[in-house]
Amino acid sequence: MSCLAEYPQLKVIQKLASSHKVKIYLVGGFLRDYLLGRPKMDFDFAVWAPPSAKKTRGAIVFARAWARQIKGAFVLLDDEHGCARVVKKDGDMIQTFDFADFRAKTLKEDLAHRDFTINTMCVDLNNLIEKDMLKDVLMDEKNGQKDLKAGNIRMVSAGVFLEDPLRLMRAFSIKAVLDFKIEAKTLARIKKDKKT
Repeated sequence: MSCLAEYPQLKVIQKLASSHKVKIYLVGGFLRDYLLGRPKMDFDFAVWAPPSAKKTRGAIVFARAWARQIKGAFVLLDDEHGCARVVKKDGDMIQTFDFADFRAKTLKEDLAHRDFTINTMCVDLNNLIEKDMLKDVLMDEKNGQKDLKAGNIRMVSAGVFLEDPLRLMRAFSIKAVLDFKIEAKTLARIKKDKKT
């Protein structure tokens, strides 16, 4: 089944992104879980808008518009870095949609700021068409699929834990949930950075 057929909400987000003149990418945990065949209720998006337009067309503005469109609850997560969540209950199912502004000028640089390689895979929603299968349009700059198949939790760069100390705990959370192993250099960096 094609990506847009399996997840029709992505088509609606795609159209909304076009009307808001932003570029939007499906990233992170959703794609990781999709490839593992796990339940997929949480969507993460990276939003690009021109730096001069962040206040009028960035992730927070987009998330508010999405919340209105689906009659979901809007939650501001981080005003300074442009991050918001929309929560929608549909029967017994709860879906969350997280939207975050790019942390850098380009997609490649933004992905370099993510925590682990298995969370760096992404799909460009702007160019997704009806027949596209998710696996065929997946971008994988950091070899996340290789680590996913090997069951490895590998840091994207040596500075990931200093950039966000919560990632220290997230490594062990992912390890427990997925029954993965923390790669040796990553574990050594965790031990070093937990002291700072």
